[in-house]
Amino acid sequence: MAGQIFLYNGRIYTGDGKKPWVSALLIEDQYISAIGESHEFSPSISRDSITIDLEGRIVLPGLCDCHIHVSDWAKKITQLNLEDSSSRDEAVQMIRNEYKGQEWLLGWGWNANAWDEYLMPRASDLNFLSPHTKAVFINKDYHTAWVNYPVFDLMDTRILMKNIQNGRVPLDTSGKPLGIIKEDALNELISPIIRNMESPVFHEPEKIFKELFKQGITTVHAVEEYDNFIKYQDLYQDLSKRGPRFRSYIYWDDYKPVESMMMSSGGGGSWFEFLGMKIFLDGSLGSRSAAIRFDYTDTTAQSFLKYSREELDGILSKASRNHWDMMVHVIGDAALEQIFNSLHKYDGKCRLEHVQYIPEDLLNRTLWRNLTICINPSHLPGDIHLAEKIWGKDNCDHAYNYRDLWNTGANVIIGSDAPVETVNPWKAVHAAVFRYPEKEEKSWYPEQSLTIDECIDALTIHPSLAAGKEHLVGKLLPGMLADMIVISEDPFETEDFLSIETLMTIIDGRIVYSVL
Repeated sequence: MAGQIFLYNGRIYTGDGKKPWVSALLIEDQYISAIGESHEFSPSISRDSITIDLEGRIVLPGLCDCHIHVSDWAKKITQLNLEDSSSRDEAVQMIRNEYKGQEWLLGWGWNANAWDEYLMPRASDLNFLSPHTKAVFINKDYHTAWVNYPVFDLMDTRILMKNIQNGRVPLDTSGKPLGIIKEDALNELISPIIRNMESPVFHEPEKIFKELFKQGITTVHAVEEYDNFIKYQDLYQDLSKRGPRFRSYIYWDDYKPVESMMMSSGGGGSWFEFLGMKIFLDGSLGSRSAAIRFDYTDTTAQSFLKYSREELDGILSKASRNHWDMMVHVIGDAALEQIFNSLHKYDGKCRLEHVQYIPEDLLNRTLWRNLTICINPSHLPGDIHLAEKIWGKDNCDHAYNYRDLWNTGANVIIGSDAPVETVNPWKAVHAAVFRYPEKEEKSWYPEQSLTIDECIDALTIHPSLAAGKEHLVGKLLPGMLADMIVISEDPFETEDFLSIETLMTIIDGRIVYSVL
């Protein structure tokens, strides 16, 4: 049992419109038992309770990262980071510096769009590695891999040839694979090879989860493979190894074991839950494969719709029969139109991820109020110039239009998309409020900004609504679970969101992180 914790002399944001601010809060075991003003609590406090003088600091409901790939994010912490490379040559040099003759060399974060010159990396760039070394480097948006030639020897030849023919594995001028694996080919060719490389989260959960607690994250909406979902289920049986409340979607490629286990959405308790299945409808901006209804300005881009109308209808019908809620990856307007045209085949809860391009005709559809929309504002600063370059400046008035999305009445939530971006929620808030391009302070379509109040809702009560847990978490009210954070600055008063730090994180009435 967690016992009694009394927080007083603070500014505690409850999230409740009738009583948004109090100065004190009492936790008994895992629940909030009372809120009010500090002087009202003296008779209620036991001699054994933990008392915390907040000294005027801000308390918020615990934050939810609504889109995070926890296992991959944990791997990212231990792999070679190529994010800071400014060119292909520099990325190669960073790999040279890291190489010590190991059998496997894994990394992430390279971004040809951000390099001084847009040049795709090649397998031949890695010829300095031993023939016994296999190298796989995932790009920033996790839609493309750069590999060396020995990795091709591990691939299923039939699947490789199929993906060469459909352009997902491009060839160089000599007819050899260039060393780039895109989109579906990544899942078909690379995932089977590296799947058995277990994420460090299962070996060092306390260390990995502490990094989330430091960011004030008390709940995650994760996206995982089925095998990892089962590992988390086992991990969370041990109270001492639990991280944030874990609610997870499972990739559609793994629907067969989910179906055979007769899993349905909402199966689980307050700590661990299966939310549903995730599908991809298109690619990404960074990999120049988002499905849009106009022509890219870049001839290297390839608009990509993963499913036909009939295939998508079949997926949604299967999801309905199995009582699976759906998470749908949608970047471009062609993908958005496709899911809108197929939703009549589906009677569960649907949430759309990213939704980065919404022209007027789709914005005016009547479906929005029934949907949850997960936006990833941390992408915005780095995507602005690329969107203008390959979608065209004249088209970008419909890009990343968060205000328009909010005004549809959809339930808007915020996720990091880590490991693609940082798990720091205040970076997302800063991007949603200010909409600055990287290294600039001139707002891009400022009329599409969100307010700080809306961002806080999108990180607290809105995720609870999306998961059907609004009676348990998302606000700081008597009877709700005691998930909350103490932070260094008042986000409702400051504009310096990036300087906000978490000072204490409480989950289920237990202090899991503190620097107070």
